[in-house]
Amino acid sequence: MKCIVPLAGPDLWSERHGLRPLVNHEGTPLIEAALRPRAWASLLAPSDYVFVVRETTAHLDLVAFLKDAWPGCRIVTLSHLSAGALFSCLAATALVPADEPLIVDLADVLFHEGPADPAALFAQGAYGAIVPVFASSEPCYSYLTISDGLVTGAREKQVISGHASAGVYMFRNIEIFLGASAHSIAHRDELAHKGSLFICPMINGVIADGHSVIAPHIRDCRPAGKIFHDA
Repeated sequence: MKCIVPLAGPDLWSERHGLRPLVNHEGTPLIEAALRPRAWASLLAPSDYVFVVRETTAHLDLVAFLKDAWPGCRIVTLSHLSAGALFSCLAATALVPADEPLIVDLADVLFHEGPADPAALFAQGAYGAIVPVFASSEPCYSYLTISDGLVTGAREKQVISGHASAGVYMFRNIEIFLGASAHSIAHRDELAHKGSLFICPMINGVIADGHSVIAPHIRDCRPAGKIFHDA
């Protein structure tokens, strides 16, 4: 099982906060506060993480921190902004084996619940993807519609239900991830947000390819945006 963490967006660095992943949260850098408590974190070796970093002010400090905190992790560096997290993650897939489950963790919601063993859950059912959700109606999040326990649709920054994505997307394997990527690209006029393609709408591609998607509910969570709002 591998975990791609895209840290290449326009908010990676700001004058006010510096490098967003390294902002102090209760004595811990935000990236560690997000990734360490995940229910499945104990199943991942440091080398299972693939971080996508964009060149920006002090980005080498971030690279050094990540290599120290997750020894042996993979680092993919982008020279410029990509056209969305979908493309940033595609750059990282070159380092992901074809036969392992893949987690994309945006590290923007803090929570510790969720599938403790995603690989075992995939083995139990014909699921193409697993997306933890939490209750919300705020338009700053992405949303999924759910019927009879299965996800039926997904949109980026559109309140189409009361089920907000927790920013973690688990795919059965790289083939399903790439198929979902192709679907988003083919339907970019419908699925893009402000001209860019992101991860949540890729779930529509997983469903279109005939795979079931489940969305376990997270009760105890704190979106990272709240931390910056409170700062």
